[in-house]
Amino acid sequence: MSEEKPSQSINVSSGQNSSVQIGGIAGRDQTVYQTQQMGTQEKEASLTQADVVGLITQLETLLQSARLPEQQSNKALKHLEIAKEEVQAKEPDKDYAAKSLKKATTVLKEAGETVTAGSSLWEKIKPIVEKVTPWLGVASGFFF
Repeated sequence: MSEEKPSQSINVSSGQNSSVQIGGIAGRDQTVYQTQQMGTQEKEASLTQADVVGLITQLETLLQSARLPEQQSNKALKHLEIAKEEVQAKEPDKDYAAKSLKKATTVLKEAGETVTAGSSLWEKIKPIVEKVTPWLGVASGFFF
C-alpha cells in the first residue's frame, strides 16, 4: 500500500486582513504559506494628482493662517511649494515630493513643540498628510 501525502489549500481574500491565523493538523509533511496584502493600493488609486495638489494647498492655507514664527512658517511653505510643484509635474517624482513634504512636517512639528498654536495646527495637518501618503507610496510613519 502506497502512502499518499494529503493536499491542503487555504485561500483567504478580502480588502484587508489583520491578525489572521491559519492552522491545520500538525503533521510531518505540512507546509504553510502566508501572503499578506494591506489594501493601500485602493487608497492610492482613489486619489488623483489634482487631489494631492489640493491637499497640499490645504496644508499651505492652514500654515498661512497659523501664528507661527515667520522663519519657521516660510521654511515650511517653501518645502510645501516644492512638493506641490513636483506633484504637478508631468511625471512626478513621488519620492522627491515625499521628502519635501517630510521636511515641511518636520519644521511644523518642531514649531509645535515651541509654540502653543503649533500643536493645534499639527492636529489639523496630520490627517491631511495621512491622506497623501498612499499616493506618494510611503507609509504614514515616514512623516511622524
